[in-house]
Amino acid sequence: MMNTANAIRKITAAMQNELESGRRSTRIDANDLIDVLLAIADAIDPPLGDRVDAGHACPGCNERRQDLLVWQEDDTVRCGTCGMVYVPGCPGR
Repeated sequence: MMNTANAIRKITAAMQNELESGRRSTRIDANDLIDVLLAIADAIDPPLGDRVDAGHACPGCNERRQDLLVWQEDDTVRCGTCGMVYVPGCPGR
């Protein structure tokens, strides 16, 4: 539990620094919330592998860890986090 609490404190302090410097808005939106939650998750359990670029992330859960995105024989990708199958880099996915 202490690891989780410390990760939340660390990310909260980083966000406060971003707000004070003017690099982040005080108005939070869904993307900001996702960034914060992913930062906390990464602080608790650092990513195991490389990340794919945002255009190849899972459209279902936004997973970007390469080791959890598995290429299928039909040139689609299956997300190991949410199970979605998609065409990477395709705008309509």
